[in-house]
Amino acid sequence: MQRFTGFIVASFFLLLLWSPNCSAVGFGVFVDASGGGSGEMEVNDEFTLDNDAQTGAIGFVLDTAPTNERVFNYRLNVGLAKQEFDVEFNPKTKSKGIYVENIFGFALAKNESFRWWAGPLVRLGYYVGDVDDEDLDYGEFGVGAVTGVNFKVGHTVLSPSIGVRYSGFSGEFDDLPGEFEGHTSNIFANFAVLF
Repeated sequence: MQRFTGFIVASFFLLLLWSPNCSAVGFGVFVDASGGGSGEMEVNDEFTLDNDAQTGAIGFVLDTAPTNERVFNYRLNVGLAKQEFDVEFNPKTKSKGIYVENIFGFALAKNESFRWWAGPLVRLGYYVGDVDDEDLDYGEFGVGAVTGVNFKVGHTVLSPSIGVRYSGFSGEFDDLPGEFEGHTSNIFANFAVLF
């Protein structure tokens, strides 16, 4: 976990150094919620169960082009998340973790105070939790598509977005011998405030 956190911090500072126009970069905070997810979970390569997932998160956002004339923008979301899996015939699995989401946006309409963008996303996460008093940890890899709008209000940019995310999970139980893997697809909504 410490190595993963160090990687996130180092990546953030490298991105700042790489950015050709730091004054155009927007920093801020976001809230994110996803639901309506469905998928499957497989335990010990023995049986497969239906799985529904919900996630809520808060975090830090960086956008390289919140409101300007560039066609491309890169958005980085670093979030603290709570996830809940409702696996068929099992108690709910609750977990907490950290994730990094990379969004590659392309402007569909833009001017100095408005930007409508869309593009793909890639997500990496690490979580710890429990199910029925059994501790577990797992990693997440997700891909998806998102579209959003940025509105400039004074010195602030309001940025709601919606999208779909497909995530794969793989992990193990801490005490019992066993591993699990699965996948979910979710619709999500994100609201960011950039300064």
